Amino acid sequence: MDETKLNPLALKMAKDLMIARPSVPLATAIGVANYKLANICSQLKIQVNTRSGYGNTPANIYQLLLLNSGGGKGATLTLIDNFYFKDAFTYMKEVVYPKFKAKALDRLEMEENDRPIHEWVKSNSNFTTSGMFAYAESYELSKIGGLNIEVDEIGNAVTSKAELFELLLQPYDNGILDPVGKRTDPDAMSIKGMSINMYCFGNKVRLFEGDNVEFSFIKLLDEGYGRRMIFIDDVSEPKSKTPEDIVKEMKASEDIVEKRKEDREFIKSLITRSNLGKVMELDDEALYEFAKIKADGDNYVIENKGLQPAVKSDMSERVFKTAKLAGIYAFFDGSDKIEAKHMIQAFEIIKYSSEVLKDLRKIRPLHKRLLERLLDEPKAVTSQHCLSYPFIPSGWSKKVNEIILLAKELASEEGLVWDEKSVKGVMYYSVSEDIVNANKELEEEDVVAIKEEDVVTDEEEALLALLYE
Repeated sequence: MDETKLNPLALKMAKDLMIARPSVPLATAIGVANYKLANICSQLKIQVNTRSGYGNTPANIYQLLLLNSGGGKGATLTLIDNFYFKDAFTYMKEVVYPKFKAKALDRLEMEENDRPIHEWVKSNSNFTTSGMFAYAESYELSKIGGLNIEVDEIGNAVTSKAELFELLLQPYDNGILDPVGKRTDPDAMSIKGMSINMYCFGNKVRLFEGDNVEFSFIKLLDEGYGRRMIFIDDVSEPKSKTPEDIVKEMKASEDIVEKRKEDREFIKSLITRSNLGKVMELDDEALYEFAKIKADGDNYVIENKGLQPAVKSDMSERVFKTAKLAGIYAFFDGSDKIEAKHMIQAFEIIKYSSEVLKDLRKIRPLHKRLLERLLDEPKAVTSQHCLSYPFIPSGWSKKVNEIILLAKELASEEGLVWDEKSVKGVMYYSVSEDIVNANKELEEEDVVAIKEEDVVTDEEEALLALLYE
């Protein structure tokens, strides 16, 4: 990302996060800032008009952060709340929403309607479908508020909450949720203009094991979320810390809280009735930027055949999520319209997102996955053991040898040390980055007990000899 093209307020927030948590990379910090800015816009039901004939769309974002377990996703969200947003969220919870809720309850009582209205919450984790509808309905009746859904470990969610993800496709575009309850139900309620933000977290190791999680995740991307989500890849490596380092981070966090008091008051001041339902429209220069992004994306699809569905739809439609993010930036900039600079700032994020998505949708060959697994194995393994990996079908007792041969060739290309030995007619394979360790003889106690199914036939042994001679 080019820092000179990023939105100044979002960059300021990101830099503060990176001071408080030096291990957090810029892309992740910017993603956290964008999500929280979108949170405020969702409460005020801020809309974007792209002047492209589609009407208004919520100024919201769906976002996926890819990081390893223990990457500090919870800490970053808490810190940025404390630095910039806690005053606004407290004001919303304790002052603003209760007034709107009270008026809604009065209207319902006059109608002799006993429909419940839930309390306001700034975010929900691990939503159920019914829970999402319940809160959406409450905010619709109260005429203020939006949903901020945080999904921890998307690898589990794509299989256990597939229905929820399917329901969230349409409201991203137009804020419409299908009526709560059956259409024949007189109490069924159609929800329009609902602003929903979603922030998902995923572990790449878990998402790409070749099992049903990988299949469901790829399906999710190809069938709608590829063009809707902003993707962030956290490639940071954990670094050792001293107690002094941790004390320094804690003191830096406290200092930032003090320094950002005026920023917190500014964000709180935006929660006004005059801003409720505000529509941010592209001005002429921003409209031209919109057209440039759209044309470049469409031309990319035309010039590059064989693109995966998720990549194709992202490139063709990414201008839409650019406009949404630009609307958020324009609102916090105090502008009545989206200007060209806001589109440029937003597109710097979306360009990065597209590159992450392209990388995500590259299908990694089985032999590359196998080589990575063998590198992680503490001792040599047999071909039978390789069949236990989720990305290799258990019935490939013959074909697995072809994958092993390709993995061997790849190891040679990457300068890794491949070691294979025959013990009682059974081949054992290991890979190492350390030549000394790789050339050690297999000790008898380190050899996995040979099961009856591990014994190869004379025909298979002859084939193996031919492959590895």
